[in-house]
Amino acid sequence: MGTFNFNGDVNAGIIGDNGTLNIGQQDGAAQTLRLAAELAQWLRDQGAAPARIEAADVLRGELDRAAQEGRPAEPGVIRRSLETITLGLGVGSGGLALAQEISRLLGS
Repeated sequence: MGTFNFNGDVNAGIIGDNGTLNIGQQDGAAQTLRLAAELAQWLRDQGAAPARIEAADVLRGELDRAAQEGRPAEPGVIRRSLETITLGLGVGSGGLALAQEISRLLGS
């Protein structure tokens, strides 16, 4: 655990970015969107059922809209899409790994 000493008042002016202090990975939204695109392409390459490909497109679209609007992705849309995509995917498959990583990044 670290200790930080400030010589004076702590306010948004000295912290920066309107008082927001970001620690850790900063490109989570971009990485999640990239993984969603990879997952959609993987499903197409594997000749997945149209419902799975459509769910991947819905997932990617929601992540893209959320990023553009500066809001969190809608959890229900994400959950339904990932459930449809992963239903029946083999353990250890590339698609399942991508879906699990997207879920982890979104905290689902």
